[in-house]
Amino acid sequence: MKAVSKQNTIYDVARLAGVSAATVSRVLNAPNRVAADKRQKVQDAIRELNFVPKADAVAKARKAYKKIGVVAPFFTQPSFMERLRGIASVLSAEHYELVIYSIDTEEDLSNYVQMLVNTRRVDGLIMLCVNPSDEVLQFLRDAEFPVCFVEKECDGFDCVEIQNLSGGQKAAEFLFKKGCVNPGFVGEGSTRSYAIAATEERFRGFQFYYANQGIIVKPEHVWIGEFTASKLDSAILEYLEQKELPDGVFCSSDVIAARFIRLAESKGIKVPEQIKVIGFDNIDVSDYFGLTSVSQSLEESGVEAARLVLKRIENPSSAIVIVKVPIEVIERETTGN
Repeated sequence: MKAVSKQNTIYDVARLAGVSAATVSRVLNAPNRVAADKRQKVQDAIRELNFVPKADAVAKARKAYKKIGVVAPFFTQPSFMERLRGIASVLSAEHYELVIYSIDTEEDLSNYVQMLVNTRRVDGLIMLCVNPSDEVLQFLRDAEFPVCFVEKECDGFDCVEIQNLSGGQKAAEFLFKKGCVNPGFVGEGSTRSYAIAATEERFRGFQFYYANQGIIVKPEHVWIGEFTASKLDSAILEYLEQKELPDGVFCSSDVIAARFIRLAESKGIKVPEQIKVIGFDNIDVSDYFGLTSVSQSLEESGVEAARLVLKRIENPSSAIVIVKVPIEVIERETTGN
């Protein structure tokens, strides 16, 4: 015999179907967003319980459809996408919706943070590669939801720390041990005040290691500038026109390293025979074209950030956690055997 519908709720349907109340709500309101097998289980449970949703029950279920926001200045960068993949893998398993806020200006950052804090449209926030002003930080301290930073350590907030300085040192150590004593560096300048100056940190580490070996990185072997396709390519081509080229080049990202290698080879300069090249990030495609790269465990850093936010939601008063992502050099063909 079927149960009386008035005594059953959306949560009864969820228990019988073996899904969350949020999934039941999505079946009722947006069935195209639910996998066919789960949708069928929910429909079967609805029929078995003779469930008729009421407006207040549906509204209550919607409140359980939780959201985590991600604020980032480099939405289209491959490194961002790999971090995002790690975040999404954790949140989807816990039935959280992921909302991305891409910022292009400091005003964007301030406006988004104020809106989110005032309206509480999210249950937690992950700040990727963001360097907040004191004003923005104060808004975040007043937020009623947890905030986790990735790459930026801020007092009072959980953080996934990326060791850019150490990464630059490791790149230098690797090239030095490969016999590179005339080093070079190519990277994107950090012109955005609201974003982490990762390139400069990586270069400082690189320069510091070589200085300790008694080797100065020559100014003409350093290019840090604007990262647009045309300007980057023209700058690299000019860099490669030098009479004396470096024997090893550290690029601040794998994307820049790939362009450097392509342009060097177009001029008949062999990699790694004449110039050894190492990138940073170890994005997925690095393996396909044999690029040696400094890995900062992009996907894992996203996983850790998502976990920190969810743990903070469960236990708001727990001690602040700083997670340090391991840095290592992944050796491939662009630096030889």
